[in-house]
Amino acid sequence: MIGKYNFYLWLIEALKRRKMTLPEIRNKWYASSKNLDQTELTDRTFHRYRENIASELGVIIECNKKAGNIYYIKKSIYDDSRMLDWLLSAFKISMLGKRIHQYDVIMLEDAPQDIRYLDDILNAIEDKVYIQVDYQSVYGQKSSYIIAPFFVRLFKQRWYIIGEEKQYSKMRILAIERILSFEVLTEKFIKKDIISPRSFFKDCYGITKLEGNEVITIGLRAFWPQYVFLEERPLHHSQKMIKSSYDGEYREYEIKVQPTFDLKQELLNNGRGLVVLYPDSLKKEMIATLEDMVKGYSTGKDYSGEGLGHDALPINDLGLQ
Repeated sequence: MIGKYNFYLWLIEALKRRKMTLPEIRNKWYASSKNLDQTELTDRTFHRYRENIASELGVIIECNKKAGNIYYIKKSIYDDSRMLDWLLSAFKISMLGKRIHQYDVIMLEDAPQDIRYLDDILNAIEDKVYIQVDYQSVYGQKSSYIIAPFFVRLFKQRWYIIGEEKQYSKMRILAIERILSFEVLTEKFIKKDIISPRSFFKDCYGITKLEGNEVITIGLRAFWPQYVFLEERPLHHSQKMIKSSYDGEYREYEIKVQPTFDLKQELLNNGRGLVVLYPDSLKKEMIATLEDMVKGYSTGKDYSGEGLGHDALPINDLGLQ
């Protein structure tokens, strides 16, 4: 059982790199370290596995007979290549679970726990029907919403549902784990505009989104070795390096994003390895936050935005509660 799934993953990754004929596939698979039993691949087995890959993973492998019977991956059902990569990664983890009980050599992060309503939400999105939720915010405030669900997003091991509130035609971002009760309604909604997760969050880092869609250019300086991590895992798709010191001490970057709470937290998460250069307003805000942190550590008092901090009120992010 594990052997055939090893082949599925191996073949998809191999064909993502380059197109191959069946003899090439057969020879490379026989020599692959993924072929644990060193079994030979027959034509019949290959075509059966090829059909299974299409039905189980949604990845279509076709043959170009005019080019010499070369096999290649046709555009999969996942338009976003990152979605395919995520699926393959999840599939590998699932396969890992079949072996994990045998070895005490793997340590994993906790999996997201808030998936109770996830299937029902996805069904409502597919059927384009409203859902009704009773919700409790992080501040303890309880509310009821009728939502047209558009999509879900996983961020930092927490699932969120993003949709439009029926009563006020306002976008809402709700953490699924904070839903107290959930009901799928029969009334259908009409999606006026095509809203995809990527377009909705294109100017954001993280899950929060500011009203008014304010986007600013932020200059950052990262010091070695922190800039290595920053380039391996960019903060945002707009990130670009604009300067590098001659001695390799630092590199400077620009990102074009909304200055959300999530982003500021992530900038602070880089510790002393990163500083904000501009705009001056954000730089001053980051300095004020750091000063509040020093006061909090020095006195043991609450210098957060809910206490004695420089920002008296919580940031009003769009719909995130």
